[in-house]
Amino acid sequence: MKGAREVASLEPMTAARLYGLYYSPWTERARWALDHEEVPYRFHHHVPMLGEPLLRWRGRRLGKGRVSVPLFVDGATTLGDSVEIMGHASRHGQGRLGADEPETRAWAERVEPLLQAGRALVAARTLADREALREAAMAASPAFFAGALRPVAALGARFIARKYEADLDDEARQIETMRDVCLTIREALEDEPSDRLTARAILLATALQPVAAVADRHIPLKPATRGIWSTPALAAEVSDLLTWRDDLYDRFRKPPRARAAA
Repeated sequence: MKGAREVASLEPMTAARLYGLYYSPWTERARWALDHEEVPYRFHHHVPMLGEPLLRWRGRRLGKGRVSVPLFVDGATTLGDSVEIMGHASRHGQGRLGADEPETRAWAERVEPLLQAGRALVAARTLADREALREAAMAASPAFFAGALRPVAALGARFIARKYEADLDDEARQIETMRDVCLTIREALEDEPSDRLTARAILLATALQPVAAVADRHIPLKPATRGIWSTPALAAEVSDLLTWRDDLYDRFRKPPRARAAA
């Protein structure tokens, strides 16, 4: 997929690198903050399981046994947490988001249960959908060979589930968790400013990705993949939140001014 292989950057020759999953809410919140604060970087799409050894090597300065994406590397600076990356963007960019304030971390923790539940649902749905497995395999192989690599994609989905201890067997409970957080988001929007972008707004908007994926013009997804990133009944219940999210994206999620090939 073109979107999986594109490298987003304000300055293509910058030394800063962001490794992530282009469709991941955690990666997207980091990218959005970096782009909005005009911090130059190059984006590299990480391939789950297959790219794990190289990811651990790149994140070796973190001193952790488990390294995850997004991972931001700029010289001696290595950040392995999306909120830390957002804070870095505010400190080293235009400072418009104020993402280095303590409330950014607090709101990230509030929406985290929704994201964890969503990750479990996406992994379970991927394993049950042959076309979604084929599309997942296309991230690491030519399209004509992707069908043969469905078992590898399935291993990748199971790997993610094990790595993050995701429960794949209780969809109803996962959706209820997502619903509870959506109600928290709805309450938060009552005092969210409409004339500017805030760090909290980025956290709230990206957290809604497992409810219904944002439009292709922002995060391109193939059809089956878009289907597994959708929870239709819940999306209908919180359509007001999705309308707010989509409007926020259209107003404030501008594409990078330059792109370079990976």
